[in-house]
Amino acid sequence: MKSIILVIILTSILSLPTSAQTNLNRQIYILKSSGICDGCAEALSKMLFTAGIHSQILGPEQLKSAVGPNDLLIIGGGVPFADGEETIKQDLLKVGAFKWLKNHIYNGGRYIGICAGAYLTEEWIDKNANDHGLNIFPGKIGNYTKDEKAKLMSVQWKSTNKNRLVFFEFGPYLHPDPSATVKVYARFNQDNSPAALTYPYGSGKVGLISPHLEADQPWFDMYKLNNSDGISYDLGIEFVREVLR
Repeated sequence: MKSIILVIILTSILSLPTSAQTNLNRQIYILKSSGICDGCAEALSKMLFTAGIHSQILGPEQLKSAVGPNDLLIIGGGVPFADGEETIKQDLLKVGAFKWLKNHIYNGGRYIGICAGAYLTEEWIDKNANDHGLNIFPGKIGNYTKDEKAKLMSVQWKSTNKNRLVFFEFGPYLHPDPSATVKVYARFNQDNSPAALTYPYGSGKVGLISPHLEADQPWFDMYKLNNSDGISYDLGIEFVREVLR
């Protein structure tokens, strides 16, 4: 009987689409550090939990020993009104994990950068100070707006072809090179620029998001934002699953 059950289980796994089989081998980790905004790592974990997706929150000192070669690391928003990506970089440098992160992705790992986590992938954090980012984005990254206040932004999500209001707070402007191999999942309706995209880096895969799809109702309440479209967990979860493929 045990042999029959084992055969059934193996047959079920092998019959899954290739992307689903791959996902079984990937764990999801979320960075929590002094550069990450308070509650941001927990918000990401909560979003994934609503879809039954397990994740683990780690400090910088745990990354190199815990994150496997094929795993996904998510770095979310930085500390508000500060150079969040620079602080995150310093958090990683202190434990020798900045160069490790770049190598992790290149060698087959997965990475999602949200807001500050997206800025971190640019070539320069501060060119005048000779301060490099990960330099893994095939294009330029700038500030989408000079206004640092939280607001609602309208995006068109590709899979549904519908407009959605999402939480935005000083997110990046993503401008990939015309020749870059990128897949755009959402665009800002304001100027049709990418709001969420993925691209390969070496053997790995990177996903960048400008707005905060992990924002829940308390985020909107804090800034007195009335979002008639509700929270955007479904979009965030869909995006994470795409990066895991």
